[in-house]
Amino acid sequence: MKKVFIGVDFSKLKFDAVLLIQGNKARSIHHIFDNEALGYKEFVKWIKSNTSIPKKQWLICGEHTGLYSLNLTKYLNQTGIDIWLENPLQIKRSMGIKRGKTDKVDALHIALYAYRFQDRAISTKLKSDVLDQIKDLQAYRKRLVNCRVALEVSSKELAAVKNDSSTDFIVADSQIHIQLINAKLKEINKKIKALITCHQDLFLNYKLLTSIKGIGPENAIMVLVLTGNFTLFNDPRKFGCYSGVVPFSHSSGSSIKSKDKVSELANKKMKTLLTEAVRAAIRYDKNINDYYIRKLQDGKDRFLVLNNVRNKLIHRMFAVVKNKTPYNPQYEQSNNNFA
Repeated sequence: MKKVFIGVDFSKLKFDAVLLIQGNKARSIHHIFDNEALGYKEFVKWIKSNTSIPKKQWLICGEHTGLYSLNLTKYLNQTGIDIWLENPLQIKRSMGIKRGKTDKVDALHIALYAYRFQDRAISTKLKSDVLDQIKDLQAYRKRLVNCRVALEVSSKELAAVKNDSSTDFIVADSQIHIQLINAKLKEINKKIKALITCHQDLFLNYKLLTSIKGIGPENAIMVLVLTGNFTLFNDPRKFGCYSGVVPFSHSSGSSIKSKDKVSELANKKMKTLLTEAVRAAIRYDKNINDYYIRKLQDGKDRFLVLNNVRNKLIHRMFAVVKNKTPYNPQYEQSNNNFA
């Protein structure tokens, strides 16, 4: 049971902290720290100066803000202090009606959130350095792809309606940059592959995932990053919820009753990659192809069937990693697991 609750509101250069003892709002203490190494040390000293309760009974809570919360989390992980990074939307919806907004007030609300929902707290542990590097390379790769698409589309559209020297220059220069981006994308892919190959546990799970028809390198790498090499998720249904492919019911009383549907709160990139995996699986996996055709002939909605296949692929991925055995279509067919 925690006794000290500290809410942290992150920004780029600073972070506000509010300390509560046993959730006593009237005795809250507020301070602002620099979001850098010296500020982290001062933050821990500040907590110790305001309570004699040992650090095992502290619960620091903040919103998961990516880069802004990264270094403090890393520092606290190294010093053995619990920090709980929560989804910002989860905290926001718990606040009720608010009038006005300041960083101090936000930090107080986060501290109160930690006190009220301490039974749900999950200590945030950072991914391994190699997974963090792969994640950064993936993000950079995505930015380069977006730049390439912007150059390709705009230059083609311009060339379709104009024919002058400026247009010729723009089209030719765009092609130069597109070729440079293509070269960089190949280099990034090599770096990601090298990072995976050099780490046995990652490489093993990567090979297991790509043994499933439909799961290509990009899908496998994204799953490894998002699951922390299958340390952050141990249940395929939970990962399915996170990926936005698990349907939920929508009903109330006798007047509101709609079809089960997936939530919009999901990792959209993972969902998109799973959709691409489904298309490949339907094309190359006989079991899935037979299932897909049969369900359509039975009159099932196409999007429902596609979503069922997404879920099936997720279950396959977790199964091969759990069993440490490459996917075997004959085993699944003989056990009639795909009805």
